[in-house]
Amino acid sequence: LDFYEHMEGGQLSVALQGANNEALAGQIDIRDFWIVNEPKMRSLVAATKENGRVDTTRVYFESGAAALAKGRGSLRIAEGVLRGPVIGSTFQGMLNDPNDRMDLTGTFMPLYGVNRIFGELPLIGQILGNGRDRGLIGITFRLSGAVENPRLEVNPLSAVAPGFLREIFEFR
Repeated sequence: LDFYEHMEGGQLSVALQGANNEALAGQIDIRDFWIVNEPKMRSLVAATKENGRVDTTRVYFESGAAALAKGRGSLRIAEGVLRGPVIGSTFQGMLNDPNDRMDLTGTFMPLYGVNRIFGELPLIGQILGNGRDRGLIGITFRLSGAVENPRLEVNPLSAVAPGFLREIFEFR
């Protein structure tokens, strides 16, 4: 579909409902895709301790999903998650507003395949991993500004906080 220049491959499924074309809501799911040469991903990896161990030139993801709400000239994302063996992320916010601006926040998790094991453990996963789609190690981020060139902000303190405390460091 060529809607994101840094994505290759994958199977995309989108289901939206609404009374008219200006107010639609639903779900997007994508499987088996690659993110290639994404500069913001490179910046996120550089902000973690894993910057020498994670190659961001071509990153595979098993799945991605989010709830979408399309309004007049805007697209909002909720409950977004990317899952891959190397990198994972949760995210939410405005992907595009009528002024071609974005404001997304989330948590970036390096070495996600190993990192999320903590989230799968009963009780321990809820405390240390902060739930199923999160990991022990994560860094909170915000992408905001013009869609063509958003500013990336990271909170390095969030990288040392256990999962259940990381929400304190999330951008609001």
